[in-house]
Amino acid sequence: MLISSKFLVMVALIVASGAGGYACRRLRLAGDRLAEGLMTVVLVFGYTSVGFLSIWTMRLQATDAWLPSLGILHILVVTLIGVIVARLMRLGHEETGIFGIASGASNIGFTMGGFVIYLLLGEAGLGLASIYSQVLAPMTVLLYYPMARHYAAAGSAGPSLGRLMLRNLLDWRSLPLPATIVAVVLSVRAVPRPAIVSQWNLVDVLMFLVTAMAYFAIGLRLHLGHVRRIWRMIAALAVVRFPLAAGAGLLLVAATALTPWPLTGVARDVYLIESFVPTAVTMVGVANMFRLQPAEASVLFVTNTALYLALVLPLVLPLVMRIFG
Repeated sequence: MLISSKFLVMVALIVASGAGGYACRRLRLAGDRLAEGLMTVVLVFGYTSVGFLSIWTMRLQATDAWLPSLGILHILVVTLIGVIVARLMRLGHEETGIFGIASGASNIGFTMGGFVIYLLLGEAGLGLASIYSQVLAPMTVLLYYPMARHYAAAGSAGPSLGRLMLRNLLDWRSLPLPATIVAVVLSVRAVPRPAIVSQWNLVDVLMFLVTAMAYFAIGLRLHLGHVRRIWRMIAALAVVRFPLAAGAGLLLVAATALTPWPLTGVARDVYLIESFVPTAVTMVGVANMFRLQPAEASVLFVTNTALYLALVLPLVLPLVMRIFG
């Protein structure tokens, strides 16, 4: 299937799955418990399987280290910005947590950032985007899981974030981290992937199945009435995820010029485009798994994605490509 056809199928699947989940909630056929279970399966097993099989076939080089390294730094910086903005807004304890996670976690995979890069930069850009997108799984386990545990607590007097990070490594939901490490080892050692994976198009099948499950769960949690109540968070997230996140990306790229290996060319453009895509569906998954404002998380995801498609994508990306093309 051509990549354009895959994207069109993916968009149709996203709309149908989200609408189906929303309709089921409205008709009281399913609710929050199913959403929590689906999101746990998606995050722990679904995305992990797709990422594992994708990394396995990559032939990683030492020069590929820049993109994930800068990606990790960008996540840390923008997450911190999000937490600071939340505190300046005097958001509650749980709202601060979900806002910080929504700020740092970005939709850098095929369903958003990767496809935009393909349209603008072609297959060379898409290959680099695939490498960049692998940072989200380990950062979700190492940073967002413990953040969710911390902020989902009744108050701020629970275990420290550092202690939660260490304890989190033993949690069964942390499967994406060891799976990513094993996949990298298999890739570096050039271990052949079973032919059946390609013959049966298992990556595509899993990708569509996991996407349908994720957006159905988002639909189950989507309460459009929350838009008016959390409009300040929606507006603030747009500021953090777009202009501030883009600024952080530009500064980090500029910092590489101080080293013997500055980030240039297609790799630089990939990084800059990925630096200000909308918030990730992973954020909704974490919110559901740890019961951290899951309804608000769904609204933040839907509205932030809509703002990106309506305003940022048609206006800002052509300008970026003229400057750095």
